[in-house]
Amino acid sequence: MCELSTALMIGGGILGGAGQISSANAEADAAKYNANQARNNALMADRQARNIIDSGSREEQKQKALTTQLMAKQQATAAANGVDTTFGSPLDHMVNTAMQGAVDALTIKTTTYRQADDVRNQAVSYRNQAALLTMQAKNSRTAGMLSAFGSMATAFGNAAVNHAKLNPPSGDPTAKAGDSGKSGGFWANFLR
Repeated sequence: MCELSTALMIGGGILGGAGQISSANAEADAAKYNANQARNNALMADRQARNIIDSGSREEQKQKALTTQLMAKQQATAAANGVDTTFGSPLDHMVNTAMQGAVDALTIKTTTYRQADDVRNQAVSYRNQAALLTMQAKNSRTAGMLSAFGSMATAFGNAAVNHAKLNPPSGDPTAKAGDSGKSGGFWANFLR
């Protein structure tokens, strides 16, 4: 009966260690998966930033074209009415139109770059998250292995102490602790 309890302690330690390793591997696999997802999110954010820049550039060009058309229309209308557009109020009106169009185009450009920067910052955040999760995966495996070996060492130590308590040494003064009086000590008794 005493050998059975010792064997159960050892078996429990081994199973506990295996469970800790399995749990650590599962945690590491989950962290790796999440790291890959974060990397994919970073790639998507980079693409989105490029799309924002492309779209904003088209909108800026469109605004510049509208301003040019409006100025041409103003000049044609004034010329059709016999007004000289090279000085006075007609010139001031066209200059104001050009300035407002330039401000509108610059606003579009600025807004575009701010939006793209926000998305790029999100991409950097995703990359940082991926790096952190990759380190977490490595650390999970290492911690699981160390914890498992610690649990198994504790179980083996407890089993040896249990065996020594249940099998006190004989009256032989040369007998060692844990030796039940037979040659081979703890392991010989355990393995028979």
